[in-house]
Amino acid sequence: MLALYEPGNEAAWLASFHFSVEVRPRYCECDGQGHVSNVVYPEYLEFSRLQFFKTAGDPEPGDFAFQHVTAELRLRYVAACFYDEPIAIYSKLMSLGRSSAVMDQAMAGADGTIRAISRVAIVRSGGAGATAWSPAQRAALERFCGGPLPSAPPEG
Repeated sequence: MLALYEPGNEAAWLASFHFSVEVRPRYCECDGQGHVSNVVYPEYLEFSRLQFFKTAGDPEPGDFAFQHVTAELRLRYVAACFYDEPIAIYSKLMSLGRSSAVMDQAMAGADGTIRAISRVAIVRSGGAGATAWSPAQRAALERFCGGPLPSAPPEG
């Protein structure tokens, strides 16, 4: 089972994230009891991931900031999200490979309770396959993240 923090240390783990966006689940994303459908969680995570990269400021031209595709998504549902409640979606880059990256993400309610956690591996895409991050992109991401990033994927 995916475990990205020590039990009881949720607040400290969330504090280690320096980027988040907020969503408010829409009625159409919920079941009859007002729970957010499990198929919507990856959409929220993707939204946060794309906003993270947009905010990081891609120095390369293109339609999407740091254009990439998801190679693997591990998602653990911890607690339900509900219609119209504010949900913070946290994202942080954990490692940066030649043409890939690993990101940890979390979803939390307004009270700070974790609703879902995720680890996603992405690959820089250039159309026909994996493309290396440019030196300018690497520099922009490391600057945004506050320093050098490991090149090896994190354990977990």
